Amino acid sequence: MKITPLIGMAKLFVKSKKIKLVLIGAQFGYMGYKYLKSRKRKRNNLKTLKS
Repeated sequence: MKITPLIGMAKLFVKSKKIKLVLIGAQFGYMGYKYLKSRKRKRNNLKTLKS
């Protein structure tokens, strides 16, 4: 199971609004990290193809 659904499931079991906001922030942060990582990988692949 991937990390993002696990964080989403953890939000269901938490009652505190502050902790829910922290979990939502962690989820968005992780998704942003994955997006930037894949974008960088695609850019590096294009550079190697042009060479």
